[in-house]
Amino acid sequence: MLKSADIKAIAKQVALEMYTLNDEVLSLSDTAIKLSKSEAAIKQMCYRGQLPFHKQHKTYYFSKNEITNFLLKKVNV
Repeated sequence: MLKSADIKAIAKQVALEMYTLNDEVLSLSDTAIKLSKSEAAIKQMCYRGQLPFHKQHKTYYFSKNEITNFLLKKVNV
């Protein structure tokens, strides 16, 4: 029989996997709208390491989950 700690660990892992599977990719313009900033301001935040992003062939990509976490940390500071 599973112990309470084992059940909590499994539940945490399942929640993390569900969270990851429900992620969306945001464009630069989507992220700018979500953060109420200009696209240039978003790029500056990326260059300064203030915002999590992924870049491929001059195109910026953002994880909705990462942006949400960024906003939550900003509010909780």
